[in-house]
Amino acid sequence: ETNGNELYISENGGKKISKIDVTSSSPTPIDVVTGIENPMGITLIGNELYIVQHSRNKISKIDITSSSPTVIDVVTGLSGPLSIAVFGNELYIALNETNKISKIDITSSSPTPIDVITGLNRPYSLAVFGNELYIAQFLGNKISKIDITSSSPTAIDVITGLNRPISLEIIGNELYIGELNANKISKIDITSTSPT
Repeated sequence: ETNGNELYISENGGKKISKIDVTSSSPTPIDVVTGIENPMGITLIGNELYIVQHSRNKISKIDITSSSPTVIDVVTGLSGPLSIAVFGNELYIALNETNKISKIDITSSSPTPIDVITGLNRPYSLAVFGNELYIAQFLGNKISKIDITSSSPTAIDVITGLNRPISLEIIGNELYIGELNANKISKIDITSTSPT
């Protein structure tokens, strides 16, 4: 996750969030916060960095403007959270163990997860483009999308036949897909009527 010249890094094995200055020719990682259990997905909303703590089944946040940030739990009691994405005031959460996407209202002082779509096949990574939420289904070997403005969204397959899609990133009109078992990164133009 980037903030100006700073790149924030979720270090799962290191149990921390660090950052580097991307303009440096020889960047040195700086610890932002340590003691984070299985940090997975991160996303920046204003000055708050939201962090998925996978093994703790929760989403936490820190204020990146603080010199010594305090980890604050946002929502707990989740089941296998892996990735998060923001749309307006809603934070979407990929819940791998229960095969669904839920959302919370980040403006609420005590947010309650609401199911958005169920019946997925191990949702792993999320990305937002316009009103569409793209979902990497790890065991489904595909990328699907839903209209997050719909009251009852339906998953539409965007691309199938992948080999364990594990990460998504949107840059411009292109969706980059990291495939774990294929050891590759692919991209598709998501504005095309038939992306390939």
